Amino acid sequence: MGIKSRGFKAARNSVLAGAAVLGMVVGASGAASAEVNDQNRIVSDGLEVVVTQEDTHIHGVPALGGSPFNREFFHNGRGTVNLIGEDAADAEGTLFQFGYQFAWAASIDGAIGVTYSTPDLTLSAGASVGVDSDGPSAEQSVGAAVTDILPQAYAELELTPAPGIEELVVAEKEFNGDFKTVQFANVHGTASGVVGAIQVRPFVRAITENGDNVTTYGQAWTV
Repeated sequence: MGIKSRGFKAARNSVLAGAAVLGMVVGASGAASAEVNDQNRIVSDGLEVVVTQEDTHIHGVPALGGSPFNREFFHNGRGTVNLIGEDAADAEGTLFQFGYQFAWAASIDGAIGVTYSTPDLTLSAGASVGVDSDGPSAEQSVGAAVTDILPQAYAELELTPAPGIEELVVAEKEFNGDFKTVQFANVHGTASGVVGAIQVRPFVRAITENGDNVTTYGQAWTV
């Protein structure tokens, strides 16, 4: 499955061992105490487009298997897009993108990749009416269940033997309206065949319907 990109080079999706959760939540505002890591803005067709990264933390962990050429990390944080101005609530077709820039010193048949999934939450409600020895009775019930994990995708970047810097778009989704926020919870990244450390820089990007774009790049984390 390929990752589409409007004017940006994007890596192809391929199967990669690992697991990650990308919780996609549309809300009214971020947490009041959120730490803003990076913010950028443009004006597009009279609307101010503001993209923000908050509460970002990338934590490197020892790679499973113990190979000195493998790396692992987990990413937590939040990305938000706000459209501000008259008729912002009527905006359509804004593309939200999330991904990383990776830098490496050398590799031996190396690759870096992440995978994500979005749980499908189903709500159910019901009522029943009956008659027992005490007379008519009624019961109500409300429940919620995660029915499946969709969509699920794997994004992988092949590394060159020489030092390099590449961008990997992990997920993208169009939305309508003036607000979109995505919570990143334990997104799991893996690297194989790398010599030395890798650097990971998360980004969040908004591309408007007319093709204007604004991107926030967070700090580089060494794994």
